[in-house]
Amino acid sequence: MSLIGKVHTLVDAIKYQVENRPNALAYTYLAEGEKMEAQWTYAELDQHARAVAAELQKVTKPGDRAVLLYPSGVEFIATFMGCMYAGVIAVPSILPHLKRATPRLKAILADAGAKVACTTHEVYASIEPFIANEADLSSLHWIRNQDIPLEQARQYKPLALDENAICFLQYTSGSTSTPKGVMISHFNLIRTIEDVVIGFNQDEQDVVISWLPIFHDMGLIVGILAPLFAGCPCYFMAPVSFLERPARWLEAITKYGGTITVAPNFAYGLCVRKISEEEKSKLDLHTLRVAVDAAEPIRIETVEQFIETFRERNFNYKALIPAYGLAEATVKVCMKELDKDPTILTLNASDLEKHKISFATGSEQNQYKIIGCGVSHIGADIRIVNPGTKKACAKDEVGEIWIKSESVAQGYWNQPKASQDIFQAYIANTQEGPFMRTGDLGFIYDGELYIGGRIKDMIIIQGRNFYPQDIELTVEKSHAALRPSCCAAFAVTLEGVERLAVVQEIRREYRNAEKFDDILNAIRSAIAKDHGLRAYAVVLIRPGSIQKTTSGKIQRHASREAFMNGELEVVAEWHAPIAAPDQHQTG
Repeated sequence: MSLIGKVHTLVDAIKYQVENRPNALAYTYLAEGEKMEAQWTYAELDQHARAVAAELQKVTKPGDRAVLLYPSGVEFIATFMGCMYAGVIAVPSILPHLKRATPRLKAILADAGAKVACTTHEVYASIEPFIANEADLSSLHWIRNQDIPLEQARQYKPLALDENAICFLQYTSGSTSTPKGVMISHFNLIRTIEDVVIGFNQDEQDVVISWLPIFHDMGLIVGILAPLFAGCPCYFMAPVSFLERPARWLEAITKYGGTITVAPNFAYGLCVRKISEEEKSKLDLHTLRVAVDAAEPIRIETVEQFIETFRERNFNYKALIPAYGLAEATVKVCMKELDKDPTILTLNASDLEKHKISFATGSEQNQYKIIGCGVSHIGADIRIVNPGTKKACAKDEVGEIWIKSESVAQGYWNQPKASQDIFQAYIANTQEGPFMRTGDLGFIYDGELYIGGRIKDMIIIQGRNFYPQDIELTVEKSHAALRPSCCAAFAVTLEGVERLAVVQEIRREYRNAEKFDDILNAIRSAIAKDHGLRAYAVVLIRPGSIQKTTSGKIQRHASREAFMNGELEVVAEWHAPIAAPDQHQTG
């Protein structure tokens, strides 16, 4: 039975599954992406969650915050559900043993005011020295799952949940600023899950395969929680298992008959480049009917290459689903409708620079292709608005995407001004609202949403607008020595003039190359040829050193700061001499 419109919280959905299908398989964790390490039925999940909730009830009251520090695994799911059972606001977070994760975790703890930290024995042991030296962590009450006896589930005291109460705080990726805690209510979560389930036409017969980080909104909601609501099994692995050997993702789909999966655009490109012919020959993707491509700019080239590469492995091209969302909308805004061809528009690139939409003719060289991200499945009101004037854009204009939807979150935790600015926006010429401002540029054509890029990331040089992801794609394709999806393009102001800088990771096998000048020149030439721009600075950096968000997006703002402060791990670089403004910008 579909639960659409029949439950008010995810706890209600769990209760339904336990009462009606207690022994049906809910979750399977694949250690190293291949071995079944843990399998839980709905009844087992419920028991573990109630045991955690009982432990939380000893030291918290409803509304308290608990930070969740877990690797991928069923323990995280039990604790996340246990927080819901106890009315505690869960705060999923990245583990702190990575150098770059430490400031993020400290910022989250300071903002959320968490009282409790939940983790496993193994994680606690690995970060214990770190805890001792950090007052924010040592003052927390620590709960380790292995210390909680399952019999304690009987001690759980059920409570009535208000669907408008905050369920969890999803801290933003921080691609343009300090992470903010998005307040997601139980109602927001259920409406988003319904949006996902309706869009996927998801039911008990489906099988979900995921490798996404489970502390991040897309991996958590689409990969873990939607299957629970729909009543279908989920097989999941750690992100590192996929990154070490991308074939594991598609092998799991083949082995377990996966019907639904979701990943960022770079993952599809990684499969094309890294899966060997021998590995490919063992794949059969005929069961896969939904393969969502989201969370970062969707490159048409990547989509086409994946479809072509795996067509012979029975991949149905209509299964590839471009989608768009963000944490402030509880992850999903829209997606391509099932069984429809992807919609690709070929636009006039010069007009697009002026934020105007016009179609290129077949003979034009100055073309820009963009892929549609579909529609909302719960009737979200999506508008395109001039971000400066706050007036509605004309149909042929690019503007900021504004959203009014039941999935839109309640605002930012402890940040009333930012919440007012972002979540309480009104269209100036009609006074319609409130809308949530996404900070993303886009347009609507034939009812479908198309995404341009982040407003704050837009590069404006001599009055021309450039989307950084377009320059980044040009750079990474300019030479075989460059790592894909590891480039940041941004503007720097020198002597009052905006100039282009790019930072690009080098492939490991080229770290000791003798001809870095050839690589630097190839990048400069490609930028000039494709965009009519002269770069002011091109910096090659060590593999694995470019700054990314927890969801894998390039942190252009952080990369710019590192560039300006001389903090990049430089392998080689080129800087143009400072010239007069009319001499150095266009090529």
